[in-house]
Amino acid sequence: MIAHAPEIDDHTKALIFLRQSTKIRAQVFAALCCVVFVVALACGLPKRGLPVVHAHSNESKKAGAALFHERGCEHCHGANGTGGERGPDLSTVGKRLKKEQIEHQIRDGGAMMPAFGDALQPDEIKDLVDFLHDKRKAPKNAAVTSKSPQP
Repeated sequence: MIAHAPEIDDHTKALIFLRQSTKIRAQVFAALCCVVFVVALACGLPKRGLPVVHAHSNESKKAGAALFHERGCEHCHGANGTGGERGPDLSTVGKRLKKEQIEHQIRDGGAMMPAFGDALQPDEIKDLVDFLHDKRKAPKNAAVTSKSPQP
């Protein structure tokens, strides 16, 4: 004998359909909530910093030279950055360090140098970086010859 399934009335069919469609809607809603959460999380994550690119101009280098004097950099690094009692010679710093490294040193300090990130504005740091990065050749020491007056 073949077992015969009881017939399902229209009302029961409608209830079954509603339950299935409710389950599907709940699954779609849950999936959309997950997608929204992942997108929100990804947007809130800190972005990896792109390297700072500074376009330098003669005005920026001149402003950096003035800041070097005005902000007291000469006290440690000597006039025009040629070296002092406290700070190293910076006459070829642009040859040794990249702009990002010079900027980091000024902003965060290091070794014997204090940090100046709180004392300088970002545009002042940029000008100092442009000025210092342009220093690639040691200044020529012109021999000063003094002629003594002939008797």
